[in-house]
Amino acid sequence: MKRIVSVFCCLVLLFCASAASARVYFEQEPPADWKDRDVLKWTIFDVDEGDAMLLECGGESMLVDGGPNPFREKLRDALEKRGLKNSMKYILSTHYHDDHIDGIFRLFEFGFTPGEYLHSYNEWAIQSEELLARAVKAAQKNNVPIRRVQDGDTLTLGGADIRIFQCTTIKGTNARSLMLKVTYGESTLLLCADIIGKTQRYFLDTLGAEVLNSDLIKLPHHAITPAVPEFLDAVSADAAVATNVKKQLDNKSVAQLETRPLPALYSGDGTVYAVTDGVDWYLYQTPGEF
Repeated sequence: MKRIVSVFCCLVLLFCASAASARVYFEQEPPADWKDRDVLKWTIFDVDEGDAMLLECGGESMLVDGGPNPFREKLRDALEKRGLKNSMKYILSTHYHDDHIDGIFRLFEFGFTPGEYLHSYNEWAIQSEELLARAVKAAQKNNVPIRRVQDGDTLTLGGADIRIFQCTTIKGTNARSLMLKVTYGESTLLLCADIIGKTQRYFLDTLGAEVLNSDLIKLPHHAITPAVPEFLDAVSADAAVATNVKKQLDNKSVAQLETRPLPALYSGDGTVYAVTDGVDWYLYQTPGEF
């Protein structure tokens, strides 16, 4: 099992008891010498219940979803502070629900110009879905290249590889949202967007544990409902992130994580960070901060 170096605030004691075999150490941030290493950094911004996540690797960056409208200025400021207004390689929409795409539309309104805007929809969907249509139009207004990505496509980000998965045989926007598998060296990360239980079972059948297995997982659909147990078994993650406020979740979702046990951080309680050098992970949080 891969070693994960983490700080889990109130979950520290639980994690120590449950993950001793993973040689877990608790640090607030990577050691100073990591500043000189090539790393993959995953930032999960605090947008309450919603997804707004930044991947950075080898001088390249990618925003995966942009969260809901109320956090538009905070997201803009966070990305501008990092110097990313006109230098992100990709902005990707996993699907067009407002808690994922509103922030992307607003970034384009604020003048952001990534190298490409990526989504999975055909022209009919763009014409039919208002939130998607306005994001596409805003990107076009900024002369941002737009590309449709689909199941099986791959992307590169610095030294990281990103593989895209999508189920198109089940109806529903959440069901068909894009799932991403990120690989950097020996380290892996699974971003599950809002995939529903039927989609999780579909991926179990079509991909299997060999592909799904990942060190960290962004839980499906903000952990609003428990994930399919067999899906979590196949992923076999050492830790999870729920893009939600812990106290807003159904007790069944929290209990599923705590009884497995699967240590989890909740980005709605403060922005979460994960950093890997391709071997070890450091996972930590800034409680109450964007």
